[in-house]
Amino acid sequence: MQLVLKIISGLFLFASPWVLYWTLSQGDIKVASITLVAWVIVRTIPILMSAKREQRRAALQLPAIALFFAALGWLSNNGTWLMVLPAATQATFGLTFLSSLKGTPLIEHFARMVKPDLSVPEQAHCRAWTRVWGYYLIALAAFGLVLAKFASLAVWTIYVGLVSYGMVGVLFAVEYVVRKLRFRDYGRNPLDWLLGKMFPPRSALPGRDEPS
Repeated sequence: MQLVLKIISGLFLFASPWVLYWTLSQGDIKVASITLVAWVIVRTIPILMSAKREQRRAALQLPAIALFFAALGWLSNNGTWLMVLPAATQATFGLTFLSSLKGTPLIEHFARMVKPDLSVPEQAHCRAWTRVWGYYLIALAAFGLVLAKFASLAVWTIYVGLVSYGMVGVLFAVEYVVRKLRFRDYGRNPLDWLLGKMFPPRSALPGRDEPS
């Protein structure tokens, strides 16, 4: 059930820029704002249903940001405030990554859910890539803000609804390959099988030590 709710939430997130495009292209900012508010409320339901009790406060942060910018757009009758929302969301994620460096880096937290015992080099990798992800998401958000202000609605929508997701996917793929090549810790999925054939685990190479 939780997997289904997460998929529904992800679909809502992906569709949000296109919903904004459709409503803003109608030329009525108030209708666009009301539609955004309704969309956020509907999207929040599966998030709250799938979140644990202690996670619900954090789960409400992004919907609160969305409602804030929807209200600004409505009151100022300016659609640009609605277009700021995706950038604000990305920037929030970026700041979350960076703020986690004060304690356990966010990527290390995710990594320990799969592999509880991480080596010192693996912990350093997680910290470094948490920093990379933080700055990367903030940079994507900044570019989105520039487009919201100076580009056409169609260009902004293509960037926010397609290109930015592609850029996130590129960095995810780069980090994944770098991690696998550095630590040679392969799973059972087809990609790991292929990488394992091309770059065998270090335990299969006599006389080789783990990277430091």
